[in-house]
Amino acid sequence: MSKYMVFYNTTSAMRAQMADIPPEQAAAGMQDWMTWGERVGDHLVDMGSPLVNEGDADVQVSGYSVIDADSQEQLDGFLEGHPHTAAGGTISTQQFMEIPGM
Repeated sequence: MSKYMVFYNTTSAMRAQMADIPPEQAAAGMQDWMTWGERVGDHLVDMGSPLVNEGDADVQVSGYSVIDADSQEQLDGFLEGHPHTAAGGTISTQQFMEIPGM
């Protein structure tokens, strides 16, 4: 099994829109994330955290998760229908490099 870093990317327009979301809608969005996490189950090593976005780049990494998967295909299955992409964001992934002896 391999470990993957999952990066949640947002545009400046999406970040501005999220800043104005009413609390009830934000709570519903968080429930979507919790439902996704339950679906991934024990493969979800770390739900992660939102990240502070600063600077002028239009697209920035706005959060992360860590997932164990047997393959990129399995990881892609876990990410299918993810609430971040449903909200208009994009997702990129990177496999952790295994270091012998560590």
